[in-house]
Amino acid sequence: MATFRLRDLLLVAGGVAVLAWATLPPDKVAFDEECRPNGGPTAFSAVLYPDTFWRRQLDAAVAERDYLLIQPARRARIEAEMERESRESSVLEDRMMRLSREQSRVDDAAERERREAAQQSARLRKLAWLMRCEADIRQRLER
Repeated sequence: MATFRLRDLLLVAGGVAVLAWATLPPDKVAFDEECRPNGGPTAFSAVLYPDTFWRRQLDAAVAERDYLLIQPARRARIEAEMERESRESSVLEDRMMRLSREQSRVDDAAERERREAAQQSARLRKLAWLMRCEADIRQRLER
């Protein structure tokens, strides 16, 4: 009889611990296009820990925004690194890389431009969304 109560108590305590863990405010962006919690455990977290939830979401939105803003600089650094490495390689490899680049420029220039424009557009849409939500979250926290 006592073992059943102990087991039941352990199961209930485990369930409560899992529920508490599942509803802890996330550290990553967890809101939708309308800047509301995504639902499920995220929505419970926003209800149970409103101040902590929105502060963590503000931090996550700022971090994501900063990451998106530095992407062009990171891409330029990577391209410069690749260019430096290609200069350091042997003459034959340089010729092959140059021929390959020239061929890909001829074949894929328009496709590459379309892909880069689509990536840039998606990046800018996400930036606008994050900035809008960031302003909404700041207003929530000021209340």
